[in-house]
Amino acid sequence: MNVQAHLLFRLFVHVTLILMFSLLSLPAACAASDRQTVEDRLSDYLKTHQETAAGVAVIVFNDGELTYLMDGFADRNRKILIDEDTIFEWGSVSKILVWISVLQLAEAGRLDLDEDIATYLPEDFRPEISYDKPVTLEHLMNHTAGYDDSYTDLMVLNPPEVKSLREVLEAADVRQVFPPGQVVAYSNYGAGLAAYIVEHVSGMDYREYVETQIFQPLQMTKTAIDPEQDDHDWVKKQRKNVQGYTEDLQLIEQNRYVIPVYPAGSVMGVAPDLQKLMLALLSEDGAPLFRYRHTADSLLEPTLYYPGTDIPRIANGLFFLPSASGQVFGHGGNTFAFSSSFYVDRQADTGVVVVTNMAGESTFTLGIPEIIFGDYKHKEGHRALEASSKWAGIYEPARVPRHGFSKVYGLFLRSEAKPSSAHELTMNDLRYSQAEPGIYLTEDDFSAYALDVYSEHWGNGKTLSSAQTDLFRIPLYRHLLEWGAIVLGGLAALLSLCFVLFSMVRRVRKNSFLLAQHSLNLLVVLNIIWVGYQTGSMTTYRSIQPFLTVNLFYMVGSLIISGILIFQMRFNPISKRDRLASILTVMTALIVTGNILYWEFYF
Repeated sequence: MNVQAHLLFRLFVHVTLILMFSLLSLPAACAASDRQTVEDRLSDYLKTHQETAAGVAVIVFNDGELTYLMDGFADRNRKILIDEDTIFEWGSVSKILVWISVLQLAEAGRLDLDEDIATYLPEDFRPEISYDKPVTLEHLMNHTAGYDDSYTDLMVLNPPEVKSLREVLEAADVRQVFPPGQVVAYSNYGAGLAAYIVEHVSGMDYREYVETQIFQPLQMTKTAIDPEQDDHDWVKKQRKNVQGYTEDLQLIEQNRYVIPVYPAGSVMGVAPDLQKLMLALLSEDGAPLFRYRHTADSLLEPTLYYPGTDIPRIANGLFFLPSASGQVFGHGGNTFAFSSSFYVDRQADTGVVVVTNMAGESTFTLGIPEIIFGDYKHKEGHRALEASSKWAGIYEPARVPRHGFSKVYGLFLRSEAKPSSAHELTMNDLRYSQAEPGIYLTEDDFSAYALDVYSEHWGNGKTLSSAQTDLFRIPLYRHLLEWGAIVLGGLAALLSLCFVLFSMVRRVRKNSFLLAQHSLNLLVVLNIIWVGYQTGSMTTYRSIQPFLTVNLFYMVGSLIISGILIFQMRFNPISKRDRLASILTVMTALIVTGNILYWEFYF
């Protein structure tokens, strides 16, 4: 019996040990399997879309492991492959450094996020302020300071001079058009202003601050922040080995633009350096960026929610990414030739970095985060669904220029919400299903664009809230009148062209004032088209200012000529045909002048 009992005991011990080792190895095996699955899914995704990719680098941190995937060319003509030394422009991902800097100084007690920013600015410097309510750093971080946008001085090719951050901000063609705290309108100016506050409070140039307080602690040794990379010779040299491409893989000939408000988007460097920043934001204690864990936690805690909901929208300058966990925040970025995205889920200890040398790219920068973080699942509400038709109408983003000639671009950014059924809407050919009153979701686009929230704004009426901007419903009559004015302007130009051509062919010279006015009409229309082209090609306000001044001379000249034509019709005997020609000529001058005045094509 004793021998038998001993044998049974040994057998029991052996079986127990085998079971223990099996159980201990199971999580590791599962984790390895999960990692393999993630890597396989990403590889398959890249292969599926490789025909549309110039170059892309993907870094994923998940389950304590890093996954690197790099594919494509930095320069397709010279066959330079993407590798760990390829330079990528961050674009607006650069703003993450601004918000980290602000929280660092707040942690040190040198900034209060709820204090009027005037407290932290030099006495002789004042930002654009139109309302009595103070602007705070939280407003800047939430993009609710009320600033409009500008399409000049955003990116500049070969700038004639290098200006300080203060000089750029003081010269910015930006105004405060909304009361602080009421409207979300993404603002590069606001981010630049926050960076200048960091510069003034710390007593260090912002570039120096980022270098010493972020880059050096994280050993980000291959990243530059200066708009012309004068702070890092190696990066400046390596940037020459990278070209930018369109989404259909066409080379962007001129793709080395300078961003004057450089804190908002000028950082560039290698993908592994962005990985270091991602891991720092995921670190448990927040070191080495922050002294205390609660500061690191607070960076990714919501500071703004969608109107009337408990759905996060912004966390200290980082945007909510609709995802399975509902706790992912980050930022996307675009320059003239690069696109990027940076998202982290601090609670799940997961992060994603995607960088590409393609302009306006989303297949990778948005598609890959969606693979890692999963689709957004809205919590079921208990309210009865509403009639979606209540939100039907045309919406214009708050984030558009609302003064000067650039405001005409708002016409091209409008979208129409149309009911497709009792509880669904369509917008931009995407179908949105109603999750609950005011909350609409789509499966027809990337998860970053999956969520739209409608609400009633006390000052702006029906409002559509997306991640980075509010959109206001505008009256149909205004939409039609504004487009009608543009169409009439085009018809006036066409009439003037026909008149000039007819006069040249038939050599008609009965009334030189008629020919002069139509010639002026054509010249000013061409001038306006040139201004629009230059603005779309990224330029400075100063470079197009002379062309805007030309439009003032046109209006004066048209007033004089129209006065002469009216005088001739009233006091000189002329034929009915000549009278009709004079009337049409004066009308074309009035239509063109009216467009110049309404769209402010004179400043």
